[in-house]
Amino acid sequence: MKTLIPVRTVLLACLLSCCGAVARAQLPALLQAYARTSAVTGREAEASRFVQGLFKAGTVQPDRLGNLVLVLGSGEPRRLLVAPLDEPGYVVSQIQPNGYLRVAPVGGGQVGPLFHQFLEGHDVRIMSENGGRNAVSCVPSSHYDNQRAEPEKTKAPFSWQAAFLDVGAGSAADVARQGIRLLDPLTLEKKPVLVGQQWIAAPAMKTKAAAVALATVARTLAAGPVKGTVVIAWTTLELINGKGFEAVANQYGPFAEVYRFERTLDAAAAGTGQVLASPLPPTALPGMLAMPPPRAGRQPVLPNTRLAAARTYLLGLPARYANTPVEAVALADVQLLAQAWLAAAGSAGTAPVTPALPPAAGPAPLPTPAATLLAGLVGQYGVSTAETPVREFIARQLPAWARPETDPAGNLVLRFGQGPRHLVFVAHMDEVGFVVDSVRADGRLVLGLKGGGFTWLWEAQPALLHTPGQADIAAVFEPRANYLQATKSAPSAAITAFAGFTSAQQAQAAGVRVGSTTVTMPKQLRPLGPQRAAARGLDDRVGCAALLLSLQHLDPAKLPCRVTYVWSTGEEIGLLGSAFAAQKLRDATVVYPIDTFVSSDAPQESPGFGYCPLGQGAVIRVVESINFARRDLVQGVHALADRQHIPLQEGMTVGGTDGLEFMNYGIPSVPLSWPGRYSHSPVEVLDFRDMDSLVRLLGALLQPEPAARTASKAKARPRK
Repeated sequence: MKTLIPVRTVLLACLLSCCGAVARAQLPALLQAYARTSAVTGREAEASRFVQGLFKAGTVQPDRLGNLVLVLGSGEPRRLLVAPLDEPGYVVSQIQPNGYLRVAPVGGGQVGPLFHQFLEGHDVRIMSENGGRNAVSCVPSSHYDNQRAEPEKTKAPFSWQAAFLDVGAGSAADVARQGIRLLDPLTLEKKPVLVGQQWIAAPAMKTKAAAVALATVARTLAAGPVKGTVVIAWTTLELINGKGFEAVANQYGPFAEVYRFERTLDAAAAGTGQVLASPLPPTALPGMLAMPPPRAGRQPVLPNTRLAAARTYLLGLPARYANTPVEAVALADVQLLAQAWLAAAGSAGTAPVTPALPPAAGPAPLPTPAATLLAGLVGQYGVSTAETPVREFIARQLPAWARPETDPAGNLVLRFGQGPRHLVFVAHMDEVGFVVDSVRADGRLVLGLKGGGFTWLWEAQPALLHTPGQADIAAVFEPRANYLQATKSAPSAAITAFAGFTSAQQAQAAGVRVGSTTVTMPKQLRPLGPQRAAARGLDDRVGCAALLLSLQHLDPAKLPCRVTYVWSTGEEIGLLGSAFAAQKLRDATVVYPIDTFVSSDAPQESPGFGYCPLGQGAVIRVVESINFARRDLVQGVHALADRQHIPLQEGMTVGGTDGLEFMNYGIPSVPLSWPGRYSHSPVEVLDFRDMDSLVRLLGALLQPEPAARTASKAKARPRK
């Protein structure tokens, strides 16, 4: 889950050792804070406001193109220190009548055949005129891949032309009510990661780190006299037309020297304190590496600027995984970049004045207590066979009368009620993820998938290592080795993770254990519009939440039947927990597995199969890959829902449920579900109205109906 950092209380004075007494621990916090800002080229306002907030009000102001400029000193020599604000991104190119959005890239900076694929199946942030709006980039459900004429894993890399965004809307009017308009800019939701207390990984991290380093330099130089004139600028529009830099050069030039950050200077980062330069400046510091000029089309001196006589030096940062969502720079390299700029300005620097920063915005509110409960469940991590945090969370939410047990398979079991009938309800606690299969000599982790899904959705994304009894370790899922030349969407080798370890021994000392350390990505429940939300692992945290919610107003002494609730383990890797539970519950009358209905209610699916729209109620999985539910039991559930005015759908889908193991003992299974989009992806989507329908249905199944209605046995309408 995203960690909320009190970023606006971070002290800029605590950035760099070259600036006096420094609390180095603050550097990662400030870098992560700025890395979360949006700055799509031409729409850099959010990043600009952040940089301005590092200074006394009015110290730096945007010009008519949005550039931020600070002029220090006077006379000769005149030097320009400059870093860009902008980053690659997209705009909303179409709002469809059904509420989905199409996108198109804007400007440049989208490098490599997988750049757009890193958008697929992930959280997106749209910057509307009134602030950020949540969205997700749609992805085909992995459950349906075997039914497709061309499986997703055999296709060429995902392209932006294939992208759809889901904002939780059902119409263009719903989109408009969220304040989203055509040509609003958007990027991936930023999820910066501090790896090994040494690396900061996030989209466009090189450029983001340069802007922070330059702010530190500006604060340092402003605290004392400077030699000559130093113009410090954060420029806009670099990736679309370069006019921000050109405007600064024309307005404030001529200059004797220009020290400009160049994002296309490329080198692998060692993390030991390195800066790239083309060419080496006369003030070169130890650790600066000479680089060839940048690729064609990135000329630093534009013909119509006042830079003809200037000596121009390009500075850059080395990085791991450049041009990916986990582009990683080393803290030591950021410190050296600031030192290089200070040396260029002819100042060793002094400790900067502490700025007063405004508070950070809090998380978006959730609409109901039920949504808050679901968010708490989503925030627990539990890859198959490692479900302990989920089980402990569920146990804490049970009513005071509950006396749960944990069986030898790790299932959480709750028994209550009395009577001849025995109803069993099962929802699984586990989620898809990875386990450490081996550790390479250089400390990188080789991972094995536990459960089903598209492995490329995990590439180049933040990661968390989970070892029982230890704190989670931040890491990144590495992109494949050939990510800049990939020809297929799916990688050909195992996914790997980097947690900052430099040897297998270091990984072991940190607690990493082959076969037991699991790996996931950070997650949280993100609202989509007024009724929906997205998160990884909604399958089957929604089912777990529904069981909990059905107990809130229940009096077990008044039930006409015996009931067993099972929160099961290992469903995603073979129904392990339910296999054990079924052996112990052979006297059950019927089992109701509570799980996702993988719906084709999504733009990349065919509605001819598995179509149960979100927002129209819970679903009976009448037909699934392993079961065709008994007609009379299906009709009975639907008749009950009709009598109590509970919206309910029926459908067929792929996959199976925990009910299969109970069928081994002659116990009929009637799977009850909530319709979900984008199965086994980081952005599974639900509608809270469907969860409410499911909770009401569970309550109806437990409670006796009024005697008059029971006697009348109102005939159900014909069903499938």
